[in-house]
Amino acid sequence: MLLAASLLSVGATAAWGEEGASAEDLARMSLDQLANVQVTSVSKAPEPLSAAPAAIYVITHDAIMRSGASSLPEALRLAPNLQVVRVSSTTYEITARGFGGNLPDQNFPNKLLMLIDGRSVYSPLFSGIYLDAQDVLLEDVDRIEVISGPGATLWGANAMNGVINVITRPSYLTSGALLSAGVGNQQQNIESRYGGKIDTETSYRVYGLAFERDALQTPQGASADDAWWKAQGGFRIDYSGAAANLTVQGDAYHALEDQVAAPGLVVSGANLLGRWQYHTKRSEFQIQAYYDQSERLGDASGGGGWVLHTYDIELQQTLSLPANRLVWGGGERLNSYDITDEIGSATSLLFSPQHRDLTLSNLFVQDTLALSHALSFTAGIKLEDDPYAGWAVQPDARLSWALSSTGQLWAAASRAVRSPTPFDEDVIEKLGAEVFLTGNRDFHPERVNTYEVGYRAQPATFVTLSASIFYNRYDDLRTINTAAASGFLPLYWGNAMLGDTYGAELWADIQITDWWRLSPGFRSLHEQLRLEPGALSSLGIAQAGDDPSAQGELTSSMDLNSRLTFDASARYVNPLPDPALPGYYEMNARLAWRARPTLELALAGENLLHARHLEYAASAGGEAIPRSLILQARWYP
Repeated sequence: MLLAASLLSVGATAAWGEEGASAEDLARMSLDQLANVQVTSVSKAPEPLSAAPAAIYVITHDAIMRSGASSLPEALRLAPNLQVVRVSSTTYEITARGFGGNLPDQNFPNKLLMLIDGRSVYSPLFSGIYLDAQDVLLEDVDRIEVISGPGATLWGANAMNGVINVITRPSYLTSGALLSAGVGNQQQNIESRYGGKIDTETSYRVYGLAFERDALQTPQGASADDAWWKAQGGFRIDYSGAAANLTVQGDAYHALEDQVAAPGLVVSGANLLGRWQYHTKRSEFQIQAYYDQSERLGDASGGGGWVLHTYDIELQQTLSLPANRLVWGGGERLNSYDITDEIGSATSLLFSPQHRDLTLSNLFVQDTLALSHALSFTAGIKLEDDPYAGWAVQPDARLSWALSSTGQLWAAASRAVRSPTPFDEDVIEKLGAEVFLTGNRDFHPERVNTYEVGYRAQPATFVTLSASIFYNRYDDLRTINTAAASGFLPLYWGNAMLGDTYGAELWADIQITDWWRLSPGFRSLHEQLRLEPGALSSLGIAQAGDDPSAQGELTSSMDLNSRLTFDASARYVNPLPDPALPGYYEMNARLAWRARPTLELALAGENLLHARHLEYAASAGGEAIPRSLILQARWYP
């Protein structure tokens, strides 16, 4: 049905097209423009990328469009400081600087914060991200800012190892119509958007998208029986006045997911966000509030699930003073959830209590002081009142030195935590009638102290580069402990692991010619974890995560002529240690033809080097990802 609708849409929109897709949509940013992209995730205030004292990578709108990515997780593969692992048709694990989780040990990636237009999308139930519930119209994404390293001083307790900030374009930049469709051997999709003006100061857009994604495969090539479909729609309204801006936006979605040897899953939700900004010559004041409802429930064939309601309000002020910039603010968040029934099989996983109202409060302040024309110092602190662990203090200090007009050296020291969740404290798992694992009402926040040094420069007009090294000291990491006094069972969550990690991150953009650009990237990670002396843990350090020691990628972007572009991205990932998986090479590519100013046709392929490959061990639940091709058409009537 969806495929038929896609083809009908293709035929209908071809008759609409006249002249004039925006030139900005067709052009590629120069290296100078890339270096001066305004980013906000490092200091919660606009600053050029070249001056941001953090390991931050920006995925631009143009890079997303040229990549052929059809989902947000696939677009995130463009960031060399992220590890993106596809486990199943609906499940991705995305991490920065390790701790990718270990599914057999029920350890999931939970140390990375993700925001979409200022709305936090990590789940307070377990601190991770349900990526199957996070979709945006990629055409409307302005940029994705990816920070590897703590961002807790500004963004909160779960920005422990990094921050992903997805920022969409204001509606006045997306006027007119867009219709897009894709047909391939692994998925079919259709997208539409229309934007316009209400008056000279107010603009709007509305959008809709839908897709079907086929099941992945077993290592032997049989279907993994986890196909799914999803539909989503939303809107955005922007008012831009002389001294004030107002944004109101919202989304709603509904998905049905097949699951291996389990009832189907219905995933649905909606959100509404409002943001008001008032600015003068030296001050900008902002109030933001949002409501988010998300549900994961068994379909008509059975199964339980949960419903989560989130209410959030935050205020922030930025003061630009003669020698420094001060950012301060605070917020309050209420997470109210109900476990409607057991999750998973009939009596295996429960929460006690099944309902909680969790309130999270925070205050933060950060000051950037210009010590000289080339040297600046940033210091900040966040106080966060977690409902389980109470107040946590998360400080940050950064020194930035402009070595030249095109080079910057920076250093940082930070402290961050991952707060306890209901999964840490309230969970009860059973094997038959026997309790197998319980939460721990004395579970402590996981902690990290991070030390970083980085360098960013444009040593020549045709090259930009960024390099950083880091050293992390972790304590109170989550473990599965044994109950010594009463025998082996029940197991319970504890904080019996600590240790160090260190590594390096490097990336560059090289303009080989006017029509050819190469973008290499490399990340290394070394983990030295250990259990505390005398710890009664039933598992070893593998329970903390299954991470490769290195990965590298190389993206090539070619403008073959004024209408034809070819982009390819190759990556290598080192072996996973436990559960073991060999290292692999893989490649994605896209050939696009601008048939007319308002019509683009493209052929995109993913995982082109193998008929199928694994990114996560099959023994741990990983599924084989088949080679896929998709024919895409995009119209700008």
